[in-house]
Amino acid sequence: MKIHFLIALVWSCSMLFGCASVEQASAEREKLASEPLPEAVASLGYEIGAPVEQVTEWSLYNWQSINETSLIIWVDAFHPYLFTLRELCPSLAFAQTIGVSNSGPTIDANFDAIVVPNPPGGGEQCFIDKIYPLTKIKKADS
Repeated sequence: MKIHFLIALVWSCSMLFGCASVEQASAEREKLASEPLPEAVASLGYEIGAPVEQVTEWSLYNWQSINETSLIIWVDAFHPYLFTLRELCPSLAFAQTIGVSNSGPTIDANFDAIVVPNPPGGGEQCFIDKIYPLTKIKKADS
């Protein structure tokens, strides 16, 4: 019994949790899920940059699900990244928290995974395919 508790404690301590915006209307979520990815990201005010292999020195500041295969993670207040996943991650659209399975100070594409907790005691690992830095779209002056 003690070993199970210790394993659960170590696992939970290694995950970094963030909170998704609960206020996001279901109509907006459906719109994002039905749009092609670049348009969905643009509707949130961002442009997609060239893919990178990893994100270094990060923390899970905030996140937002785009659809079942992509999400945005802010590593701080000013640096969002688009993460695309290798396969569908159905739990992502309804997740209240997520974690990232990584073994150090970096998140690596094609190695690490987004973890969607699924109590009791389980979770879904959704492996990362690509990572794209995002930049805020500059608004044209009127």
